[in-house]
Amino acid sequence: MRLLRRVLVSIAAVSAVGAMTAAVGAGAAGAAPARHAAGNGGVVTFAEQPGAPPTYIFPLYNGANSENADITYLQPLMWLPLYWFGHPTSSAATINYKLSMADPPVFTNNGETITMKLKHFAWSTGAAVTARDVVFWMNLVMNEKTNYAGYVPGGWMTHVASYKATGTATFVLNMNKSYNQTYLLYNGLATLTPMPQQTWDKTSSTSANGTYDTTAAGAKAVYSYLNSASLSLSTWDTNPLWQVVDGPWRLKPTTGFQVTGQVTMIPNKKYSGPNKPKISEFQELPFTSASAEYDALRSGTVDYGYVPTTDIGALGSLKASGYNVNPWYEWGLTFVGILFNNPKYQALVSQLYIRQAMQSLINQPEYIKTILDNYGTPTYGPVPTFPKTSFLAPAAKKNPYPYSVSSAKKLLSAHGWTIHSGGTDVCSKPGTGAGKCGKGIAAGTKLALSFMYPSGFPNIDNEIQVMRSTYAKVGIHLTLSEAPENTVLADGYACIGKTAATCPTSTPVLSIISSPVYTYVPIYYPDGTSLFGCGGATNGGNYCNHQVNKYLTQIESQGNAASTNTLHTYQVYLAKQLPDLWFPNAAYQISAISTKLKGVTAQDSTGHIYPSTWTLKP
Repeated sequence: MRLLRRVLVSIAAVSAVGAMTAAVGAGAAGAAPARHAAGNGGVVTFAEQPGAPPTYIFPLYNGANSENADITYLQPLMWLPLYWFGHPTSSAATINYKLSMADPPVFTNNGETITMKLKHFAWSTGAAVTARDVVFWMNLVMNEKTNYAGYVPGGWMTHVASYKATGTATFVLNMNKSYNQTYLLYNGLATLTPMPQQTWDKTSSTSANGTYDTTAAGAKAVYSYLNSASLSLSTWDTNPLWQVVDGPWRLKPTTGFQVTGQVTMIPNKKYSGPNKPKISEFQELPFTSASAEYDALRSGTVDYGYVPTTDIGALGSLKASGYNVNPWYEWGLTFVGILFNNPKYQALVSQLYIRQAMQSLINQPEYIKTILDNYGTPTYGPVPTFPKTSFLAPAAKKNPYPYSVSSAKKLLSAHGWTIHSGGTDVCSKPGTGAGKCGKGIAAGTKLALSFMYPSGFPNIDNEIQVMRSTYAKVGIHLTLSEAPENTVLADGYACIGKTAATCPTSTPVLSIISSPVYTYVPIYYPDGTSLFGCGGATNGGNYCNHQVNKYLTQIESQGNAASTNTLHTYQVYLAKQLPDLWFPNAAYQISAISTKLKGVTAQDSTGHIYPSTWTLKP
């Protein structure tokens, strides 16, 4: 998911990142790096999304730290998951055993015992990656479940009976119930990430390395230390913790992340897996806006960047300048998040008919055609419409709430609202009976909502402006604000796990926290348990529907065929329940890739990048 992402970033940390990127965004297009030096493979530059540099390096994160900048562009280049999903040569969102650290899992004991045998991988220290390193990750995540993006109360972690290393290379997981094997592989085993126990099992920078993780208190202390170190962005490039990696890349020491916001990586010379790096350096460049990035692209500073939708008309000149241009679609969805426990707006957004009216005013086909220049796909529910998979129900391929201003007006007037087109509707019939506004909505209440969205995305800004204008036609008033993506994300998760009494009324009730796309990574099975399940780690809006939870439980535990049928039923139901507002799924980006950059044969729908397979022609 984009997932699915993070431990809540403190407002101070978000502000620091915002200030940092503001200082360098336009300047990132300055002096071009040395592209190719004899014998060293050259330097490749990659553009990060506007206002969204990495904010979290520790590979155990919760919802607020699960942007692509963290979980696909940064962490997996240095710390590999046990099972790799995605392909450097296709858009398939499926498991890739060739790039995985372990052989296919073996299910026994009615599926309750899963045995995983590790292949030969090594840490950058030269030590072997062992099953004990998997146990280390499990010890931390099992004692800090609520700080992990993949956790859902009652989900697979709740049903772990035991786990252990049975030898250097074998990890055994025992469950207390039988799971659908595809589901458990996609949403459970895919998240297991060996971590260097011999160097990270510490409770402070001065403590000796030990086995603290083997007790609950010790595991919490280790997590606290590593989390704190991860939130210290200014020390990433100097902290020896983050130099111990098993992936193909490591941070280039003392490159000053805190000053520039740029991530610079160099090859891990001890990397023992496939696709060893061929280039000498990989740079991820931050930008405050898409226009700043495009200026850098045109100047030749960026090898792998993106074209703002406002500049699609100039693709011809860009191609003539030596770039291949291709849309990058991700395995995910885009939506407007709804904060259901915001006390100021709770009564309004809790009414399904209001959400239905709002959804009926989002003209997805028109947005895709006129704003996204046809670089987009519709979002109708929790399962992506692209790429095509057996997960998508036939009935979920149609919009349950097609665009209709008249339908929206009819819904509101039939429920006791006096319509003020161009103004703001007022509840004239309070109460819970037929034709009334609904529970908690007093007479005279105005249908006005706050909406925050990320700055730096021209297409999103255009969509929201059209959306506000359309909503005004039926008297729904939107108060808009925009901020850097990390700020929007932090606000979108500000009330997670809180009650209406403790959620700040100043928090926007609507926000786009999925920009540009909410990707099913590293939770690949598209049921959205973490996103839509009660108490889900990435359920920032605190949506809770017990029928949805019932479906999710069945999906997890049924056999493959029955599980697929339930998934189809669930997605059609949830699409109509509107846990959020479905929004057009723009291409994650319109990529512009230098013709000198070789080895980019496809763009992975899971959002992963493969700089190890790239080479740079002089």
